[in-house]
Amino acid sequence: MGGHNETLLKDPAIEEWIWMRNNTHRYFKINKRTTPTLIAMGIVFPGLLFWFASSTQDKLKLGPVVKKSVADMDPLVPSDPTTKEYKEWRVSDLDGSSLTEIHMVLSTVVLSYWCWKCKTAAEFHRNPAKFSGRSWQHFVFECTVFLVPMFMALTEHYLYTTIAVLIGTGIYYRKQIPNAPYRADKWAPDPRADSFKQSFAPGKITPKSYLSIYRAEMMLLTCFCILAVDFNVFPLKFAKVETFGTSIMDLGVGSFVFSAGVVGAKSVLPKRVDGKIVALSLWQQLKAGLRTSLPVLVLGIARFVLTESVDYQKHATEYGTHWNFFFTLGLLPICVPLGLSLCGDLRVTSMALLVVYQALYSLTPLGNWLEHADRTNIVAANREGIFSFVGYLAMFLLGMSLGQEVLPDAPTFKARRMRLVSVLGVWTTALISFFLFSFVLGVEPSRRFANAPYCFWVAGFNAAMLWVFMVIEEDVDSKLPPQLARAGRPAGYEVPVILEAINVNSLTTFLVANLLTGAINMQVETLLCTTVQSMLVLGGYTLMFMLPALLLYRSNIRLR
Repeated sequence: MGGHNETLLKDPAIEEWIWMRNNTHRYFKINKRTTPTLIAMGIVFPGLLFWFASSTQDKLKLGPVVKKSVADMDPLVPSDPTTKEYKEWRVSDLDGSSLTEIHMVLSTVVLSYWCWKCKTAAEFHRNPAKFSGRSWQHFVFECTVFLVPMFMALTEHYLYTTIAVLIGTGIYYRKQIPNAPYRADKWAPDPRADSFKQSFAPGKITPKSYLSIYRAEMMLLTCFCILAVDFNVFPLKFAKVETFGTSIMDLGVGSFVFSAGVVGAKSVLPKRVDGKIVALSLWQQLKAGLRTSLPVLVLGIARFVLTESVDYQKHATEYGTHWNFFFTLGLLPICVPLGLSLCGDLRVTSMALLVVYQALYSLTPLGNWLEHADRTNIVAANREGIFSFVGYLAMFLLGMSLGQEVLPDAPTFKARRMRLVSVLGVWTTALISFFLFSFVLGVEPSRRFANAPYCFWVAGFNAAMLWVFMVIEEDVDSKLPPQLARAGRPAGYEVPVILEAINVNSLTTFLVANLLTGAINMQVETLLCTTVQSMLVLGGYTLMFMLPALLLYRSNIRLR
């Protein structure tokens, strides 16, 4: 009646098909046959789902956002664009832009990397011995492919033309990459699998090029926007919204925290000490967090003192009267070990934080108090910074959970490719959670209070960006012959020099960008600049905040 029947005749064709199905992951490769499936399931299907939800629920603001101007101001509003009051009014009560437009603009980031990767791989394939990613020609190309599209997209100059040029350029260089040598037995083990096994060491964490690209691109966008928003060439629909809505700068703030969480996972991963795998205790994690937090908190205090002393314009509903973003960044490493002590699973902790926080916000008088309370005491005056910290902490923990997946070295070639599935799972989970809150429960994203929809949107976007970077790297590198080992590739092949310099000195770059922003605003009347003057100032500013990172990188100095 049951059990195994040894007399059953087996069909060899069926047995072979079952074996191939169960072992597909061992031989999966991005090629002409699998690429359409990846694009359909990873890009087209989520995109259609997003379009369907937005069009049926009528939640997206697809119409253009009108710029504020002196002509349509209330008579009581200051009309002099050089005054502090006007500058604060200019960035108040903004509604942001649609998710479709935001993602369209930021698609230039992915396309820029794709163009650079394809060109670099094609050049390296032609002559590996003479390839050098640190030449002036490569530096000029990096500036052109990464900075120019960013300028064009974020100032609304020829966005669609920029996207079309990047796609055409990427296709041109992609076709220049020769196919990998033909393998007669396509089911034979991949020649690169042995090198992965031999180089693997438990607890070892080597730099991942897709992580470096991802972090540096987010930092570059953030640093550019913090000054660009003070010029008229930067559309106000990309600036931070007042309370509810979405914008590029809102996404940039969250991405800064999420990406910090991804690399911050290194502090909680087991480490290899004297050949042994050692996990840090809670006290050791707290001490490490304090060492990390102290300089950032000092910067926050210094920023508050300086802005108050020079009467610099500030938007109170952004973080509060006295709070600033450095305080949020500085407190995160201290609170993370405490959250880990409650529950070892970062995903559970972050989800619990967001659900409880959103429930208190939506179902209790807390939400009304946060939105409308007078600033009569220290807590009420800084309620945005204090309470949004809960959301940013959950976002940081979500980033750390993703970092635990992608930071450690893969033990096998199969495990390396399976990371694509892990990151895609995070993207899908965050996307579904965002739709659930925004389009089913009707809760709009709010960067001001870092509510659950906002955190899930940021997590989903960043997971999607990281996944696309991984797919591009896997696709392009699969074209290279196996003998071109990863360990033997020169500097400038894996990561562009300008992005690697920003990545290894990210906090320094962010600090320099903030100092330059304050100095330029005090010396230049940004709202009176013409388009040409604005672009020149922004171009010089971008090169200036990149220069210290490039000099430190060239000198092999890594600060933070």
